[in-house]
Amino acid sequence: MEGEESLHRFSPEVRIQEPGIRDAVSLLPPIMLFHGTSDNSIPAASSKEFLETLQRLGAHAELILFDGKNHTDLFLQDPLRGGKDDLFEHVVAVIHDGDTAALAKDAMAPPSRRLVPEVLLRLASGISPF
Repeated sequence: MEGEESLHRFSPEVRIQEPGIRDAVSLLPPIMLFHGTSDNSIPAASSKEFLETLQRLGAHAELILFDGKNHTDLFLQDPLRGGKDDLFEHVVAVIHDGDTAALAKDAMAPPSRRLVPEVLLRLASGISPF
């Protein structure tokens, strides 16, 4: 399945505007969208448009943009690199929101260790279709 037909069938932005669904959007739990500004597969503007649609339909939604990150950096390369992981920190902060003890413990957590040499990550980024 390709193109326009796939978009209408699988796009969350299109689906939530359908008559049988749009009235329920305001009942969804808070939604947090994450997107890299250097994503060449799906432009960050798509997430901005999705955010606007969600909010227009009454959803509580937020978009966090990660400067210079591509389509796979946030969930693949960055965790494999080790060290500071911006996406992980945002997700944990949302989960622990309002729990001062958990947030304090998170602040003291050591950085994660590198799992893959940088040369392999750069090589993979160079050949990845995303």
